[in-house]
Amino acid sequence: MKHHLFILTVVSLSLVLWAGIAMAEGFGTPIVDGVLDGVYGAAEASDPSGDGNGNAPMDLLNLYVCNDNVYWYFYFTINTDISANNWGKYAIYIDTTNDANGATSDAWGRNVIVNDPHKPEYGIYTWINATPYGTEDINLASWNGAGWDFSTISEGALLGGVTPGAIEWKVEKTAIGSPTEIWCEVWDTGGGGGDNAQDTINDPPDDWNATDWSTQAVLSNSTHVSESAGGDVIPPTVSYAKAVGQDPITQISVLFSEPVDQTTAEATNNYTVSGGIMVSTATLQGGATTVLLDITPALTTGACYSVTVINVEDLAGNPIVANGVGNVDCFKLFELFVKANMNLHLRDHTYYPDPDLVAIEGSRDPFTWDPTCDDMLEDADGDSVYTGTFQFCIACDCGTGLIPFSTLEYKFTHQCTEWEGTGNHYYEFSDAAPVDTVNIWWEDVAPADLTLNAMDVIWFVDFNQLAEPPVDGVDTVGVNGSQAPLSWDVPPINELRDNGVLPDTTAGDGIWSTRITFPAGTYKNVGYKFLLNSVYECEGEGNRDIYLDDTMFSEANPLVMPVLIYDICQPSSVEDLSLGTSRLSLTVHPNPAVGMRTKLSFIAPESGHGRIAVYDLGGRLIRTLRDQVFEAGIHTTLFDGRDAAGNEIPAGIYFVRLNLNNLQETRRMTFLR
Repeated sequence: MKHHLFILTVVSLSLVLWAGIAMAEGFGTPIVDGVLDGVYGAAEASDPSGDGNGNAPMDLLNLYVCNDNVYWYFYFTINTDISANNWGKYAIYIDTTNDANGATSDAWGRNVIVNDPHKPEYGIYTWINATPYGTEDINLASWNGAGWDFSTISEGALLGGVTPGAIEWKVEKTAIGSPTEIWCEVWDTGGGGGDNAQDTINDPPDDWNATDWSTQAVLSNSTHVSESAGGDVIPPTVSYAKAVGQDPITQISVLFSEPVDQTTAEATNNYTVSGGIMVSTATLQGGATTVLLDITPALTTGACYSVTVINVEDLAGNPIVANGVGNVDCFKLFELFVKANMNLHLRDHTYYPDPDLVAIEGSRDPFTWDPTCDDMLEDADGDSVYTGTFQFCIACDCGTGLIPFSTLEYKFTHQCTEWEGTGNHYYEFSDAAPVDTVNIWWEDVAPADLTLNAMDVIWFVDFNQLAEPPVDGVDTVGVNGSQAPLSWDVPPINELRDNGVLPDTTAGDGIWSTRITFPAGTYKNVGYKFLLNSVYECEGEGNRDIYLDDTMFSEANPLVMPVLIYDICQPSSVEDLSLGTSRLSLTVHPNPAVGMRTKLSFIAPESGHGRIAVYDLGGRLIRTLRDQVFEAGIHTTLFDGRDAAGNEIPAGIYFVRLNLNNLQETRRMTFLR
């Protein structure tokens, strides 16, 4: 790690890549931190600035390549601060055979092809639309002769806060068949499934410069790089140190940047752990890059532990440099006491007399999404509240002792197969709360969220502001919604009338009405929309909302809604929101979406950190669309119907979930193919 005045995000992933113009300029091992090391030498290929079809995030500049005995290293620059942008998509094609036997289509379905003789066997794809930049933001695609297979990469970094920005990747040679030479080209694109390439880095330069987003991009993929040979003169560094296991935690895993010598790696006096922790044994693991330390006493929560390594050598005899940077890493332990309130769910979904198994799944170790039930919760007293205590290891700044922005997504499962039907729960770790409790109801439905008594709602909707032709008795008007007896079925089963029969007051006045009874046990927050001749109002906007307060209203004393104007569902600006409102006005347009693209919009009543993501019906994360700080105002993002791997999602029902500060909204989204 180096000291620079910019934002730096380092990630771990697994991958493969490309090359430069004649020979990789250097043999050696750079630090993968987003900063250009001298071992790279001169650029392998360059592209003039000012391209990118007028978009700075699309304006590519230079490609650098080097290698050591195990890895290729690739570094390319973009003519903007990429940490300030959230929509750039970047890719690199790699040809390892120097012939025409590679891919005939793009792995992400982009409107890009490659001319003979350098059709690619591999492609690396990344998107810069979330903070921090992580393994979930990168795909490695491998051509199998008929289509693409997807995997991940091993290590990468993003350089932000400066212009130009940069992306750096570390690629195992074996991941692309250990070729001695490669042909490659960097290119970028937008978020649309049919978008073309906007700019490239290639030798010769100016291989492709887009003037629109639709014309098919034809690339040469001709930047030639040969593998460099030489002795290894680069010392190892500490990639990370982290705690292993659960309380009591008495082991630390140290990962090095390359295979290390067993004798020096297993010398316990080469390791120092802060906080009075003693290292009793050090054991080199298979692969020779990881050392497992046994320690005493056990680690505790809330302290930022530093692990310092000296004298450990790589296989070429290069000792780690004791500079307080590349030989040190720090981490902090957090503890969560998890309470899953299953009372309501188990009323109708128990497996009795078999035991009800409840587990927690999630995005951060020790939780996983697959397999399920590897982190079980227990109901020791039989009150249907399942609990468990878990420790989490998070990297901390060795100077300040603070952690970066760090979150956990999680969800409960029942009997290892039944997932919560709502979006993932979301938790943010804080240095101020190293020990914390999360107390969550299954699907976020607590007794206070349900009505105790049946109650009626009377709706009135005014069609008089519609353009011609007028709505009359020939038309059908309905209301659909999220809680029974409403449904989202089309045609609607709950119709409104303008016939002068109560609750309608005047026949033919253009104001239609209906009275609907919601039974006891109904979720109090109801989303709904009106339909005219089976077509939903407010296309592209979110649902209307109503709150069922059964303490004030009943079947005999119905909730009488004010007259609503058809096709006006949401406020048009931040100023239209009432003071203190919690509405985010999340909308999906079109919905249902036919084809590849739909627009997601929302209104932020205040600035703050937010996250918008798409989930399937099982609650599994499909793709994080935006994870950033939003200013107060109206925001829009596009979803192109692809998952995090760039694959088209199947037709079906999905959920869009928006979190902003302590606010949250979820919308159902239907995709048709």
